[in-house]
Amino acid sequence: MDTLSNSLGETAYEEILKRILRGEYAQGQLLTEDKLCKDLNMSRTPVREALKTLESEGIVKKVNRSYAVIYITSNEVERLYEVRIPLEFTASRLAALRAKQEDIAQMEEILRYVKEETYKENPDPSKLAELNGQFHDKVAMSTENQFLYSYLREIRLKLRVVRITLFTSFDRRVEELREHQGILDAIKARDPEKAYEMMISHENNVLEYLRVKVIPILLTSGR
Repeated sequence: MDTLSNSLGETAYEEILKRILRGEYAQGQLLTEDKLCKDLNMSRTPVREALKTLESEGIVKKVNRSYAVIYITSNEVERLYEVRIPLEFTASRLAALRAKQEDIAQMEEILRYVKEETYKENPDPSKLAELNGQFHDKVAMSTENQFLYSYLREIRLKLRVVRITLFTSFDRRVEELREHQGILDAIKARDPEKAYEMMISHENNVLEYLRVKVIPILLTSGR
């Protein structure tokens, strides 16, 4: 794939994702290549590249020869968080006990990128979701428990579109950064109980935000 194709594929990806987040392409909506090529005024190759990336990220799924925007109900969000939250608590505690210095250095680097993006004039919600997901990913990986890591990664993938909406709010972007820094500080201090406490606070804040700001939208779109 040449540079031009890469560039166009990235543009197609960003535009399709933007339309999904704005609700122009609704949950469950079928997206054909013909429709996307017409909407984006692009050829099939970059559109196909974009769809493959979106599929790998759990944002769309293959339906015969077309793709559909992943449909996630408000009830499914709640149920996924019922599973995610205790696993994240466990991961933070184990990370404080088992994380290597190189793991901690990588967490610090990720949060530096998060901070840079958070305070940009026009931060990218998708990029912030990816970076903050990487932070949680690294915490889980540093536990040296491949089962915990795998389960959490799968849950985050299912919540991909929902998680992106967290970063459309300035207040929530700043809080995410502050809360993640608190978790990292506890891991660096080798304080498993503090890491556990900070993760509890973080995940409860996220879930409360979703209940107030995001789940009502899901209820509306599910009618």
